[in-house]
Amino acid sequence: MSQNAQYGADKDGRWKGMVDVIRDVGPDLLALQEVDWLRHWWKRRKAERALGMRIVVAPSRQLNVAVAWNPKALRHLDTDTRYSKTDMHHGHCAPRFQPLALERELPKPLVFASTHLTPYSVEAAAQEAQLLCARLYRYGGLGLGVGDINHVPLGDDEPDWTKVQAHNWASRCLRRRTAADPWRGHRLVGEVLRDGDLTDVCSHVAQRMGDFSLRQLTGKAGLIRTDQAHVTPALVPAIQNNYRRIDPGPHTDHWGIAFSLDLDSVDTSLAPDYA
Repeated sequence: MSQNAQYGADKDGRWKGMVDVIRDVGPDLLALQEVDWLRHWWKRRKAERALGMRIVVAPSRQLNVAVAWNPKALRHLDTDTRYSKTDMHHGHCAPRFQPLALERELPKPLVFASTHLTPYSVEAAAQEAQLLCARLYRYGGLGLGVGDINHVPLGDDEPDWTKVQAHNWASRCLRRRTAADPWRGHRLVGEVLRDGDLTDVCSHVAQRMGDFSLRQLTGKAGLIRTDQAHVTPALVPAIQNNYRRIDPGPHTDHWGIAFSLDLDSVDTSLAPDYA
C-alpha cells in the first residue's frame, strides 16, 4: 500500500483516521509520504504501535518519506537512503527485506522504496526518477518504487486542465507555443521509468483485465494518477489482479493505492547480475 498523508496530519488529528484505513487494508508493506513527524523516534514508536508495524524513515530536505512493514511477514535486512537528502526534494526510503514463509527463499533482497518526486518541475522529477531506478536495481534487481510520483503517467487520459491549479500547468504540462494552445501533460517522468525497464502496476493490471477504470486519479486537487507503483522485470510475473484505490475519506488529499504480489512467482532469471 502507499499513502500520502498530506502535510500536518499529526497536528490536526487526520493521522488517527488514516491509521484506521490502513489497518482495514492490512498491508505487509506500506509506503508513506509527507510524514515528517515520524523522524522523531518517540512519535515513530507511537505510530508503530498504532499500525502494528515497524517503521523506518529517510532523511529529507522537505517532508520525510517512510516505509512500514509487518515483521511477521518480512525480515528487515538494511535500508538504503543514499542521496535522499542531498539529491532529491523529498527523498526516498528503500529498505531491503527477505520475505518469510515462501516456498523458496529469494536469492536476492526485496527492495521496497517509498518515494515522493518533486512536484515543482517535471524535468527535475525526471532526474529524481533516474536516481530511483538506480537504487531499485542496486541490490540485485528485485525492486518496487512506490509513492507520490507527482506527474502524468504514460497511457493515462488527459485531465481537464482547466480545473487544475495554474502552478500545475507550469510543472506538469508541455510548454505551449502560444497562450491559445491547449495544455497537455508532460510524460517525461513516465518515459524515464519505462526506459528504466520498470512496469507501472496499475497500467499492467488494467491492460490485463481490460478494465481501464483502474487508471483513476489519486491526487484530489491535481486530477491525475500521481500515486503509482513501478516494479522491476523480475517482479512483473508476481503482480496479482487486485490493484485498487483506497478511499482515505477526509483524512488526506490523496487516495491510497494497494496491490498484491505473489512472491513465489518472482522470476529471478529476469534480475540483472550487475549492481
